[in-house]
Amino acid sequence: MNRTILGRVPPKSTGTSIALALLALTPIGCGGGSARPPTPDFTLSVSPSSVETDVGTTTAPITISVTGQTGFAGSVSVSLQGLPPGITVSPSSSFSLAAGDSQSITLSIADIAAVGGTSVTVFASSGSHSHKAQLGLTADSMVRTYQVGSVLYLESGNAVDVARIGLETAWGGSIVELSLNGTDFVNRDGTGREVQVSYRDGNNIRWNPTLAGDDFNQGTPTIAYNMTSSSLYTKAQPLQWYTESFGGTLGNPVFSDVLVEQTVTAVSNQPHTFRVHYKATHMANDLHPDAAQEFPAVYTNGNYNRFVYYAGVSPWANGAVSVTQFPNLPAFSPELYVPEHWGALVDTQNLGLTVFVPSQYPYVLGFASPSPGGSGPADDWTNYFAPFVTFDIGPNFAFQGDIYLIAGDYRAGRQIIYQMHENLPSADILPPTGSTDTPSSGATVSGLISVSLVGHLTTSPFRKWKC
Repeated sequence: MNRTILGRVPPKSTGTSIALALLALTPIGCGGGSARPPTPDFTLSVSPSSVETDVGTTTAPITISVTGQTGFAGSVSVSLQGLPPGITVSPSSSFSLAAGDSQSITLSIADIAAVGGTSVTVFASSGSHSHKAQLGLTADSMVRTYQVGSVLYLESGNAVDVARIGLETAWGGSIVELSLNGTDFVNRDGTGREVQVSYRDGNNIRWNPTLAGDDFNQGTPTIAYNMTSSSLYTKAQPLQWYTESFGGTLGNPVFSDVLVEQTVTAVSNQPHTFRVHYKATHMANDLHPDAAQEFPAVYTNGNYNRFVYYAGVSPWANGAVSVTQFPNLPAFSPELYVPEHWGALVDTQNLGLTVFVPSQYPYVLGFASPSPGGSGPADDWTNYFAPFVTFDIGPNFAFQGDIYLIAGDYRAGRQIIYQMHENLPSADILPPTGSTDTPSSGATVSGLISVSLVGHLTTSPFRKWKC
């Protein structure tokens, strides 16, 4: 009788031994079949993956390449999809490539093309195989500068859609115009209006250097100014707003001890958007204690009286906005919480001026000042709000910061702000003057809490924080 010992086949069972050996040498695939050889395919590449140029010009060359894999030797059809209006491709937006070949193309941006960024799809197919790649395209605005009389202008846009900012050199370089296609949103009825910086002293409400001039409507002379092809620069020593409080009068203005330098440029990869960089230098050795500085004061024309802002607890998520109208002077609005650091004064069509200040505390105040008569740039009717930044102005103090001004529909402006927010460095809201006694450092807080500020007595409206 045959026996199996320790898994071995008995010597006399020769046929069975051969069968098992053959079975062990036979490869077995999933489902019982053998593995399939790889299918010929191709890869698609685009270099560079993004391009940027001004409207009215042509991009640098872009190379689109096809590489065969596992024996692929077919022809590949390539097309560019999702091209915005005003963009043309040379030599063509559709062409064929053999494996291992490449095609160089350029994109021509018409002078009427929209400013901003978009993504173009490069689609390649051959038989049942297809691949996609994305090409980033940014159309920058055409920018020019010029001077008319005492006003310096910077324009940004294309041939049919132009935003313009104007600085009045007779008023310290204060911003007297921000317009879109000829519609101006800024009120310039006197030196107390405009878009301008204004500084405060927490212990002396009369100390108020104001860039444009004083309460007698005497303008701050501009010490120096300069224009390049893409920027405006001004330097001025603001007058004290309350002239008589410092011994001045009509015909005898009083200069403050602050020097303000201002540089204006277009954010060329965004429509209707300007960056204003301020540098303020305190030229004295005294101290002007902690106060909420107007950074900047914003005055719009009468019809732009709807204030739009985000007031929720989940910023940067496209949450629903709040809309209000400010009370008439002498009343001020309550403190408005603006965690996305922007606000807009707009008309009933949602058009107006949007202001984004990355370094502000998340609160603003405002008022309305209606007046009979017109509601244009030189008329008395105006609306005001100010994003506040709170700090001491100490001996030889120097402060630098940016604001962004956007003309047009606030909804488009908000999306521009979101894109800039993604790329801007984190804002420093000026510690230690922004630090607190209560709550203590490292404390976990939520909801609405009372805050005690470190240092000097402050006139800051920010007596509470919402976390």
